[in-house]
Amino acid sequence: LLWELYELNFCYELCTLNQALVPQLWPNSLDKYMHQSLLWSIFPGGCGLSSWLVPLPRELHDLGLTASEMEVALPYLNKFCQLLSAWPGVPFHLKSPIELDGSGNQAAYEAFILACEFYIQTAFDYLGCQPSLPCIFTFV
Repeated sequence: LLWELYELNFCYELCTLNQALVPQLWPNSLDKYMHQSLLWSIFPGGCGLSSWLVPLPRELHDLGLTASEMEVALPYLNKFCQLLSAWPGVPFHLKSPIELDGSGNQAAYEAFILACEFYIQTAFDYLGCQPSLPCIFTFV
């Protein structure tokens, strides 16, 4: 139950941080909807912030950023990095799509860790406390 709360709160905090850090992307209605679509595409089902209306799947470890295989997580990771790339101070390596190398995918895992660390530090700097973190961040 706690992981569900962390997952949902992570969605809300990510949205709030994104609106606060890149407000120029939110005033125009077309830009707003495009940016909301990008934000929602980070999560399986693209359900957005109304996710409490959608039952959570039982096997969360095989979906989205929480997938156990990088091949499954990569599209969601690239969307997460694309969202973060508009934030001030984003590391250069997160500004371009991540690709699999076919031999262990070490670069993809390193980019994932870099994205997580950047998100956590930025959220802490802005919120003044540790952000709500879903289980994907437990190893970072």
